[in-house]
Amino acid sequence: MVDYSRFDHIDSDSENENEMKVRRDATRAIANPGTSSPSLAKQIAKKGKEGRIRFEHDGRTVYEWEQTLTEVNIYIEPPPGLPRKMIDIKISHRHLTVGVLNTPPFIDEDTGGPLKAEESLWTLVDGELMISLQKMNKAEAWDCALRGPSGEVLDDFTKEETRKKLMLERFQEEVGR
Repeated sequence: MVDYSRFDHIDSDSENENEMKVRRDATRAIANPGTSSPSLAKQIAKKGKEGRIRFEHDGRTVYEWEQTLTEVNIYIEPPPGLPRKMIDIKISHRHLTVGVLNTPPFIDEDTGGPLKAEESLWTLVDGELMISLQKMNKAEAWDCALRGPSGEVLDDFTKEETRKKLMLERFQEEVGR
């Protein structure tokens, strides 16, 4: 389980004053101050922007996600003013790590399924971080974007809704040939 409170007191003698302020602001926006061992309370199937599924912790959106036949997209709203060069993201075959450079990650979880790490990427556009994970198995419906320690997945209604969406997308792709 990720301890979000560890972001509360990050400092370094080698950083200039502005970088330290941005880093402190970033960690405060990400962290859950006042809780030494947070329990992740996921609001399953809660819809965010454009029908995305929201993952929340203590009433705050940690990330939103959606999937297509070939990819899973994770959206994170980083703190304002966080430069692209300070974002640290590592994508591997079954694991995703997201954090601020030179600090412990605030997301360090296994993915909902296998992915093509070399074809996956991330971008920061208009203050929104988008991580595009390319699925290893096309048309496989993932029950979750990231597997937390509690193993929570989508509820049955949302799973069925997602399967129907993927089936429709596949049908449209095949008919369009």
